[in-house]
This record gives sequence, structure tokens and C-alpha cells, in this order.
Amino acid sequence: MCANVFIRKDGKYLLLKRSEDKKYAPGVVHPFGGKIDPNESPFQAAQREILEEAGVTLKNMNLEAVVLELSPHKGEDENWLIFHFSADYDSGDIIETEEGKAVLLAQKDIKNQKLFPSLAKIVNHVINPKNSTVFLTMSYDKNGNPVESRSHLDICTLPK
Repeated sequence: MCANVFIRKDGKYLLLKRSEDKKYAPGVVHPFGGKIDPNESPFQAAQREILEEAGVTLKNMNLEAVVLELSPHKGEDENWLIFHFSADYDSGDIIETEEGKAVLLAQKDIKNQKLFPSLAKIVNHVINPKNSTVFLTMSYDKNGNPVESRSHLDICTLPK
């Protein structure tokens, strides 16, 4: 399980461009975040990971999407449950780590970046929410390629 955060700052989004040295998804643009530690909630993990990876604190955090990735990595038989939050930058100086480089992108530019397949499916819901939380199940074949026919998106609507 992991928790990621799309950070709103100065009318743009602070995201991570993963290092080219990473084993999985080198050079991919992704929200800051990481694995949830034992005895930690997704909310707590998101706040901790952002402080560790970006050096900043957040406010106004909201759960935007929950993604279940079924065997996303070639040759590995494991599933990932990912909680995607949005939040506003609160304070702190942005740092760089071995994870990659911080990038500040306008909303319109995010969709044009190299993104994880599951992230590409939900990014519009996260950066321009018109509904409540979205849920995506994303299936992959044995080579790590998305299988659209086995993937499913559920959208929770807001009460009127």
C-alpha cells in the first residue's frame, strides 16, 4: 500500500519527476508519496512521505482516488493499493532526493507528461474534481502492459 499527494502550489501542482536511475518507471512524472508503514494510516503516510521526499508540510488534504493495480510489474506477482490525495502547500523549502526532481506544472501540462498508466486514467479526476473519490482497478498482463478489458473505473458522485 502507498499514499501519494498532488500538491497545489502557486496555481500549479508540485509533482516528482522520477530519477532516470529508478528501477520502476524512470523519468515518469508522479505525485510525491510512498509506502505506508505498519500502524500508519494512508493520511499519516502521505504527510510523512511528503515531508521526507519534498521537505514540505500540507494543509487541506483530501482523498481523491483509490487505485488497485493488479500485477503491474513484469515478472512480479503482487498487487498495489494506492491512495491518491490532493493538498495545498503549507510551508517548507522544497528539497531534492534520490527519488527524483520536484517539478511545478500547470494543470493543463500534467496530462502531457509521461505518467503511470493508472495515473493517466485518474489524473483528470484528481486535478479537476467534479465528483467525490474515484476508484480504479487496473489490470496488467504478464509483461506489465495495461489490459483495458479487465480495468474498471468507479466514480462516487457528490450529493446534490
